[in-house]
Amino acid sequence: MRLEHFSVHEHEFVTKVNDWIQQVYHHDKIKMTKFLTPREQQIVQILINEYDEINVKFVGGFKEAERKRAIIIPSYLSHSTFDDTVVGYEVLYPIRHVTFEHRQILGSLTALNIDRSLIGDILVLDSKKIYIAICEEFSSFILQHFTKIGRHSIKLIEHNIDDLQRIENYETNEYIISSMRLDVIVASLMKASRSQVFEYMKQGNVHVNFKVEHNHSYTCQLGDIISIKRYGRYKLLTQKSTTKSGRAVVIIGKTV
Repeated sequence: MRLEHFSVHEHEFVTKVNDWIQQVYHHDKIKMTKFLTPREQQIVQILINEYDEINVKFVGGFKEAERKRAIIIPSYLSHSTFDDTVVGYEVLYPIRHVTFEHRQILGSLTALNIDRSLIGDILVLDSKKIYIAICEEFSSFILQHFTKIGRHSIKLIEHNIDDLQRIENYETNEYIISSMRLDVIVASLMKASRSQVFEYMKQGNVHVNFKVEHNHSYTCQLGDIISIKRYGRYKLLTQKSTTKSGRAVVIIGKTV
């Protein structure tokens, strides 16, 4: 599939995936990726669909995992050989005395100069229990170095996460907007002017459904996920009503 079918920001990744596919197709190699975003998974699937002799399986550890590894193999092999490519850990910490949010956990991991793609989903349950998915080949490093979240000491124990389901938790707020245009919604979320949002989007800082979106007039739909660099991830949950002046009252959730 040609590069023009994808956005400019995706060309580097598309080229990389095509190289993986050629290695598997022509040399019977096995390619196991690090954790991919949903959009990256979609690109891998689109490109592999052009080849009958190649299969791909996505594994993320958790049920309904968002970030997953891709295992690309010749079709005559079985993916079951690679079922242990994701390792799950429970994070032990003084639950009675401290509460951690997703951003704090991820921040402490990335502070170790860890490649984000080595870390899968981070699951924080209502019970305050925390689980993380990690690339299997990276497990010894994380056991040795991931010993604190902020200033609090933690301990990791391996845990079977196959039966744990990732559930998004949102902090919801009500917004009154003039339209469902992306720049209008982002301006409300950032508390910024439309001109500021235009420049921010121009720099590739806004994603819609995990894909960089430059079109400021893009019409958003309920269910869309909007990620704004340094501001967080949001989901358009419901349209509550319409004001007398025709403005929409929408409920937007911010991932916590």
